[in-house]
Order: sequence, then structure tokens, then C-alpha cells
Amino acid sequence: MDNLRSTLVKMLESIGTLESILAEEMSQLGRPQINPVSLQIISDTKSRLLSTLGYYDEIRTKEERRLGLVAPYEGHAAFSRTWKSIIERVASSNALNEHIATLLNMHLKKNNDLKKMMNQVGGISATYGQDGTSRDAASGKIYNISI
Repeated sequence: MDNLRSTLVKMLESIGTLESILAEEMSQLGRPQINPVSLQIISDTKSRLLSTLGYYDEIRTKEERRLGLVAPYEGHAAFSRTWKSIIERVASSNALNEHIATLLNMHLKKNNDLKKMMNQVGGISATYGQDGTSRDAASGKIYNISI
């Protein structure tokens, strides 16, 4: 029983850490300009935490089979409270993750719009001379846009 209890506590702690990482990711993506290095560090940390949670979940299911218990652990008040907290934090993390997906899509759309605009500006534009005929002028400006 102690192994299941400690596994549930470790899961709860890991989900709490994941929530703080998701909040930081949301903060990063809420800015007009993304810092790719910082975002990569956050992404790597999030990936490690999700792997850790997967590992703890495997241990939890093995312990449940060994003890003959099943979540939400009716009849075991301490396990039930911890499991309820885990479920609530997972729901909170899921909501944060959905908001992050929305922010990522906004940045992706902005980048695609800028790319499309840059492709249009870089094309050859036709101008008209004094006699009313068109002629192609290969002129334009060079833009250095950092995203």
C-alpha cells in the first residue's frame, strides 16, 4: 500500500510541475515575438515530465493489480482524495494545453501570412510607361523580418 501511496503522491507532484511548465509556455506564446530557445527548453521539460508521468502511471496500474484496487479507490479515503486531486489537476493541465494550442495556431497563421506577404512583395511587378504600355520592372525592397 505504501508503494501505491508514494506513486500517487509522485504523480500529483509531477502534474503540479507540469502545470507550472504549461503556464510558462502559455506566457511565452502570449508574447508578440517568440523566443525559440526558451520555447524549446520548455518543450523538452514538458516531454520529460510527460514521460515521468507515464512511468508513474505504469507503476500505479501494476500496484493496483497487485493489491486488487481500482481507481477512484472507493473505500480508501486517502487514495481517493489523492486520486481526485490528480484528476482535477489533469483537467486543469488539459485546459492550459488547449489554450496553448490556440496560441500556437495564432502564431502559425501569423507566420504563414507574413510568408505569403513576403512572396507577393518579392515578385515582379508590372508598371506602365508614358505611352500606356506595361513593362516589367524587377525592383523591390529587401526585408529582414525576425520571427
